Amino acid sequence: MNFPHLLLGYFTFICLGCHKGSFINYDELLFCTEQFVTITIQIKGLPPSDFYTIRLATMDTLRSDFIYENYYPVVNDNLVKQLQRNQTEAFVFIGLRPENPIFETFEILSDGCHVIKINGADTID
Repeated sequence: MNFPHLLLGYFTFICLGCHKGSFINYDELLFCTEQFVTITIQIKGLPPSDFYTIRLATMDTLRSDFIYENYYPVVNDNLVKQLQRNQTEAFVFIGLRPENPIFETFEILSDGCHVIKINGADTID
């Protein structure tokens, strides 16, 4: 095959790619950052002796050792591949302490790259 035929084939391929419904689905393209997102809750007062999050859809228990000062992880980007894109799910953060245990519900969304908090407390006493 000579150069003009290659050039004609290349332009044909490019033109086919310009029509909706062809090779590329632009709605599915994701350009994610390298940022790692962790959604946290700040606990004021007595810290919990144990804490974890329950994913209500599957009843899975999610645990993380990451604690920064009095900020405790609810969910993080490790969960993104398990969540349906652009669909909200309910999670319950549980913090165990002798008095006043914590049961806080969160609504979490995945955009395909990161977890996003839709609803849930920022701080609890």
